[in-house]
Amino acid sequence: MRKKSNFLYIAAVVFIIVFSLGPILWSFVISVTPENEMLKASTSILPQEPMLDNYKSIFDTSTKEHQVAFKGLKNSLLMSGLTLIIGVPTSLITAYALARYDFKGKKMFVNLLLLTIVIPAFATLIPVYSIFRKLGLLDNVFWTSVIYLSSFLPLNTWIIMNYIKEIPKELWQAAAIDGFNERQIFFKIAVPICCPIILTSVLIMFIMSWKQYIIPMILISSHKHKMLTMVMSEFMTRDAIKYGIIAAVGIVSIIPPAIVAMIFRKFLVSGLTAGTVKQ
Repeated sequence: MRKKSNFLYIAAVVFIIVFSLGPILWSFVISVTPENEMLKASTSILPQEPMLDNYKSIFDTSTKEHQVAFKGLKNSLLMSGLTLIIGVPTSLITAYALARYDFKGKKMFVNLLLLTIVIPAFATLIPVYSIFRKLGLLDNVFWTSVIYLSSFLPLNTWIIMNYIKEIPKELWQAAAIDGFNERQIFFKIAVPICCPIILTSVLIMFIMSWKQYIIPMILISSHKHKMLTMVMSEFMTRDAIKYGIIAAVGIVSIIPPAIVAMIFRKFLVSGLTAGTVKQ
């Protein structure tokens, strides 16, 4: 029975790895495959003569591919940075207030917060687009990041709120007895204790904002403000589709979130599971 369980576990892990890494590996193969090999009929999966010309074009500052790709990279970093700067403090303060205090309408507010988590952002994009068009807010990086926040804040607030709820009440009482005011309790006790969940929130919010495509596609129209997920369409014309460049840009686009995930990966698990502190 144990051997069967181990086999099922290994099979599940292998399936998840293949399902997750398969598209990335396939994109990398396309990015190093010469175009003449890519378009000819062949049963070979791997290229016979791999080349790095697509990556050289992306990192060569004199090429159009570099200008397009790195402009998109800059815009994506800017958008993700704005989302984090506004979203993380807002989530933390809101979660702290909901976890620590009772007030009229709190239960209804929390229920509405949970309800908004299950509503997909693209379901509200048509009215959002209409409002943005009337107010002249289209093609604006800041206001687009605000729409990002409306999608990410409920989940992050709920996660942080549950974490703070698990902190023993005696800790808050002891701080009050020692003469701490509310501001000191928040900054000197709550924030240090919540560091793991704050870093978890940073990771979740960064990855969620980085991978967005539908929202910026609707609200961002100019080439100047296009995100990295959108600039790949710049390499498709009426005459040709540069599959190798598109695949190479796709590989480059996953590097920033991969680095952030590797740095904060231990906090993702500890932040979501370690909801208590030792007394």
